[in-house]
Amino acid sequence: MRLVSTFSAVAFAVAALAVSSDAIAQRNRGQAAQAVVINYQRVAAESVLGRDMAAKLAALRQQFAAEAQSLAPEQQSLQQERDRLAQASRNMTPQQVQNSSTLAPQFQQFQQRLQQFETRGNALRGDLECSQLIALRDFDRQVSPIVQSVMASRGAGIVVDSSNVTVSAPEFDITATVIQQLDQNQNTRVANVARHAVAECAGQQAGAPAQ
Repeated sequence: MRLVSTFSAVAFAVAALAVSSDAIAQRNRGQAAQAVVINYQRVAAESVLGRDMAAKLAALRQQFAAEAQSLAPEQQSLQQERDRLAQASRNMTPQQVQNSSTLAPQFQQFQQRLQQFETRGNALRGDLECSQLIALRDFDRQVSPIVQSVMASRGAGIVVDSSNVTVSAPEFDITATVIQQLDQNQNTRVANVARHAVAECAGQQAGAPAQ
């Protein structure tokens, strides 16, 4: 599922904590720091919050798809104009086309239309990617305090994503507890998903921590 893979790569890149140098030092001194394990994909797929985010993102993608589809007539018109100009200049060199008082303005107008079309298409793609990124980061902001609370209640100092674990005892898995607490809290049942312009994500990296 695309949402789950994106979720794992983006939203919880900042939540899956690696073993720190202090924890390694403690282990070396015979004082191992207890770790707990969480399946973040399950949190996204099974929690009320995660399902709400998935539904809203699906609706948002449909909205963008409809807008992209509205560009189809212009795309077809551009292709027809490209073919016409190619035919009209078939036996001419680029220099002859440039010097033509008839064709030169037509080629220039075509290039302007093409640039405008590509700009609109790129803006739609950028807005969608930015909107999804911000939604995932807002999701992380809602989930992280719950994860930290459960971690503290277990006396653990480390949370590890199950995708990075080969074997672990079931009692160290806090996934179900986190989902339960998310679902029981009215403040963590509704996802924040809205449309955002690509400019709002300018300069941000996909795995950067949310501010």
